[in-house]
Amino acid sequence: MTTRKKETQTPDPVQVGLHCAAWHSRVFARLVTRFYNSQMAGSGLRITQFSVLNAIKAQPPESIHQLAELLGMERTSLQRTVDKLIEKGLVQSEPTGNRRALGLSLTKEGEATYRQALSQWQEAQAIFESLVGSQDWETTARRLRTFSRQVKQEL
Repeated sequence: MTTRKKETQTPDPVQVGLHCAAWHSRVFARLVTRFYNSQMAGSGLRITQFSVLNAIKAQPPESIHQLAELLGMERTSLQRTVDKLIEKGLVQSEPTGNRRALGLSLTKEGEATYRQALSQWQEAQAIFESLVGSQDWETTARRLRTFSRQVKQEL
């Protein structure tokens, strides 16, 4: 009895590009990042830095690991961003009393920078929503949060 190997067809690269979630997500993320960076240039912050400040302000983390989980980032990448924010005097780290964990919070300068950047973010968000449609974006954002939770369960 001869066992035949199941033949797998090599996917067409065009079809890979049309269907790959990672490809579409990354293209969209890069374009959105460039858009927000250009709109927020006057704040002195990049959107990634603003997002970290916003996350710290919204829910001060007890550790870099906790913040990385919240943002869906690799801890080492996040650490580089946090280190830059600490160097700029916008974020401070302090012991939380929970083992060796260091909590993060905004400094007074960080609060002021955040407030300035927030107004630029609001303008950028309004323009973005006018480009893609507010209703469509609200639905898409909700679905992306759901997709993120589902994918996270597989990691």
